[in-house]
Amino acid sequence: MSFSTALGGRLAALGLTRGAIAAISTMIAVGTAISLLSPLVALTLSGRGVSERTIGFLVATLALSALFSTPYAPRIAHRFGTARTISYLLPAAACLIPFAWYVTALPILFVLLFVYGMCVSICFALSEFWINAVTPHHRRGIVMGIYATCLSIGFAFGPVLISITGLSSPLPFFLGSALFVIAVIPTWLARDVSPDFSEKPSGSFFSFIFAVPIATFGVLVFAMAESSGFAFLPLWGQHLGYAPAIFPLLASAMTLGNVVFQIPLGLVADKIDKRLILLVCGVVGCIGMVIASAATANWLVLAAVLFLWGGASAGLYTVGLAHLAARFSGGDLASANSAFVFCYALGMLIGPVMVGDAMNRMPTTGFPIAIGAAFGAYCIIAAARLVRSRTETP
Repeated sequence: MSFSTALGGRLAALGLTRGAIAAISTMIAVGTAISLLSPLVALTLSGRGVSERTIGFLVATLALSALFSTPYAPRIAHRFGTARTISYLLPAAACLIPFAWYVTALPILFVLLFVYGMCVSICFALSEFWINAVTPHHRRGIVMGIYATCLSIGFAFGPVLISITGLSSPLPFFLGSALFVIAVIPTWLARDVSPDFSEKPSGSFFSFIFAVPIATFGVLVFAMAESSGFAFLPLWGQHLGYAPAIFPLLASAMTLGNVVFQIPLGLVADKIDKRLILLVCGVVGCIGMVIASAATANWLVLAAVLFLWGGASAGLYTVGLAHLAARFSGGDLASANSAFVFCYALGMLIGPVMVGDAMNRMPTTGFPIAIGAAFGAYCIIAAARLVRSRTETP
């Protein structure tokens, strides 16, 4: 037996079909490019004297564009096909990236970032639909865990590229464009196994947000926690009186938990009720914030808590995606995935605003109180859905 045959058999046993591998490979490159562009735009504009408030508004444009575009993703895929849509939109986004260096007029830059965000958001929604649609049902948990882990690694690699290339030239912007072009290759090569669908979704886009609230509200809470963690955990460390070198380590502990726990959670999700895992992740997220507020005397203990909390909170994303595919297929699954991305974008907008206000009022306790309350509210929703759905088909 040749090595390629053995490897193919092993990947198939994990549920990694050719289509899933193509979509995951595409999203690794896309994730790297996205994590490269956001700080790159912020640092470049800051160096040109643009205020932090204006920069924040421009960066928030990416989330706003996702809220606007994701409802249309299923219709676009229905019309042009999943793989072809991704293959057309990624080069379009690649062409827009260098303009962020050359364009100095902020209104024009706002429009460019908005269009760029639309392209990327639709690609995200359709890639996750692709992975879910072509993965065997008994392997969706582990495959989504692999996908989330690879995506997190891609997100972590983007800022590293900035440290290598620097900010004195347009090189990192063109590097981001190149990553998007590279991302097209696996999608185009696997277009013959693209999960295209002929039937239209059975309901309106917004109906899918409330059809599986244990998944959609879960990813909203996760996005609130993740975006707030990146933005405010270093600031929380400052308010707690830690040494400056410790500030970024708190966010790093959360990110490391995101990476480490997704494959184990995916394995468990393939064996037991995904709704129960989502509830447990919510409970750990809530209790984790309670413990974190009491563990501030020692930053190592706090970092350990944030590590476990970060892994549990990210489980809402991984297991939630797998749960969608257990409920829907075809056009309905495409709409459900788009609703999932919509809620993620909404959480990215709500979280930092809510946590920022809470920390302004309570500098040393605002973060755990605000995020813990969000997880607590989710636990109520998840528990109610789990009890109600015991008599329903998953």
